[in-house]
Amino acid sequence: KNMKYVPLPELQYFTSSCLDGAVIGDLILNGFIEAYTCKADRSEAKLYKEVRAKVEKKISNSPTIFTEKMASSPLGPINHTSTIQLLVHLIGTLNSSMPDYDFSELQACDFVHCNNIDLVANNINESFLNYALEAKLQGVRKKFWDILDSVIDLKKCSVYSFIPDDESEVFGEGKVWTMNYFFVNKSAKKIVLFMCSARRRISQMNMIENANDTAAEMSEDEMFECEIEAPLHYRKRTTIDLTQQSWVS
Repeated sequence: KNMKYVPLPELQYFTSSCLDGAVIGDLILNGFIEAYTCKADRSEAKLYKEVRAKVEKKISNSPTIFTEKMASSPLGPINHTSTIQLLVHLIGTLNSSMPDYDFSELQACDFVHCNNIDLVANNINESFLNYALEAKLQGVRKKFWDILDSVIDLKKCSVYSFIPDDESEVFGEGKVWTMNYFFVNKSAKKIVLFMCSARRRISQMNMIENANDTAAEMSEDEMFECEIEAPLHYRKRTTIDLTQQSWVS
């Protein structure tokens, strides 16, 4: 039920440099930017059948009410094959990027279509690629958009965002802000998922202290189990040599 992760050094580098615990003023940033292919496989076909079966069941149970909902679906008319396929791709991307969770029960109403990409860019620029980060990493804003455009071709993208019922369950408690955007290029059959959140440094320090206290009380076997259960995307982001990269072209 997962999408195929595409390891791109430029995205891995940006994640490691700017999104994996970067300190900006009194905030600590955490997140990732990853690419996935939309090419169909057996797991996607299975998820597609499951989602379509749910849609058809809802239509048969209450056709009048469901027809009204279809017209307002953020992903399009949910009884259309293309809409169900898009929903499957978004769910599969979330399942791949956060393997500790299962998003298979999500519906079209759990997402929003970001019609204005300029508003998306402004939100990312103001919250993430702000002056504090630019002062620390000169040229980072231009680099981010250049990399993203080269990977996904922004002019051909539709942008969506996931709105969880319980944001703290997915992104953790105590966040100052969170954001997530799916940049979907249907013609290229590719999705780039950008997720980022910010936490106050003092809150993060308290978490680290608590974690250290817990680790001190754990046995070696328990520590080993924690290591092998680490989320997949954290492991795969540590495979690049940062000394070979530069912000300035």
